[in-house]
Amino acid sequence: MSKLDRSSWRALPLALLAAASAPAAAERASARFTVSALVPQRVSLQAIDQPARLAVSSEDIARGYKDLSARYEVLHNTGHGYLLSLSPRLGLASRVEVMGLGGAIELRDQSVEIHRSRPSGRERLGLTFRFVLDADARPGSYPLPVHLSAAPL
Repeated sequence: MSKLDRSSWRALPLALLAAASAPAAAERASARFTVSALVPQRVSLQAIDQPARLAVSSEDIARGYKDLSARYEVLHNTGHGYLLSLSPRLGLASRVEVMGLGGAIELRDQSVEIHRSRPSGRERLGLTFRFVLDADARPGSYPLPVHLSAAPL
């Protein structure tokens, strides 16, 4: 080996010792950003226990009305509740009385909208309908004379 090579080998431990004793420097970086998400408001109304059709007997016609109980489930993610709409279907009943929403509601020829102030989640509705039958009603099976729907506010 030449002299230059021997001196390089002697300097190597000194260079390693100097590098080990020097403080290590690391760079720091940071960034700020905002994340937002828009969750669309949704409301679903499902009939849990509601017949698809209304069976009207001659006894119902003699009495002048037909009572029906039904259960519904409303799921919603709105912070302010939802709007429940009840719409009469004319033809069989001259009016529909609805119980179970905090008081009696009467439907004649126009829809009724009810603001339901409920926190997000699930609400179960148990409603009783009294269908006051038209004077010319006949026994038979009919489409339900009321339609329910729900929408976000």
